[in-house]
Amino acid sequence: MKLGRAFACALVIMGVFLMVVGPARADYTTVTLPTLNTDIRTWSGGSGYNSIFPSSQTWNGVPFSLALSGGNNVFYPAAGTPAFLDIPVNVYGVTNAYTIINSSWGAYGVTVGKVEFFGSGDGYYSMNLVEGTNVRDHYTGGYNNVIDNITALPAFTSGTGAILDMQLYSLPATFSDEFLNSIRFTSNVLGQSGGGNPFIAAATVSAASPNQVPEPTTMLLLGLGLFGMAGVRRLKK
Repeated sequence: MKLGRAFACALVIMGVFLMVVGPARADYTTVTLPTLNTDIRTWSGGSGYNSIFPSSQTWNGVPFSLALSGGNNVFYPAAGTPAFLDIPVNVYGVTNAYTIINSSWGAYGVTVGKVEFFGSGDGYYSMNLVEGTNVRDHYTGGYNNVIDNITALPAFTSGTGAILDMQLYSLPATFSDEFLNSIRFTSNVLGQSGGGNPFIAAATVSAASPNQVPEPTTMLLLGLGLFGMAGVRRLKK
């Protein structure tokens, strides 16, 4: 009898704890690129991109919004255009970020750009885009086709040889109590002779937040515990 009562109490305590604390989850926010100036569907193997622009995709568990505006789908710095793009974010408590970035004319080992994160306070973080580490050519041809599968993961591969990759960024703790104001994407080189020129197709950020809504399993545990305690009381009468 005492064992049954103890078990019932444990179920109640567990259910209440999960309702109050809740399991942590990542809340994803897809970010809108303010400028799209190039259509990569016209590039080598580019017909393989026809099915994904525009669309919402989930790659490696992360959602992305792939846009098409004025016939363009990526921001690609080129001669006569700005070499950087500032992307407004305005999300509080960001812990992780993800981008879809590849390049043209990529040469292994060349640092072709940078991604920077600017907070509303002291938060700042940056990562270089290095061919062969976290960025590679958009087409499986004669240029760099290697990433490290740690800081970048394959996201999309088409039957035409066209690919897209996802970069992963773990932001420092300074961002946990401030807004991520913006992301800046920069190209260091703007031509084939420079060893690669990157483009960006999408960005997503995530912030850890407590789940305050009881999950179905939580309610089941709580219900079983209350039912068990009621049964124990009836048996004692």
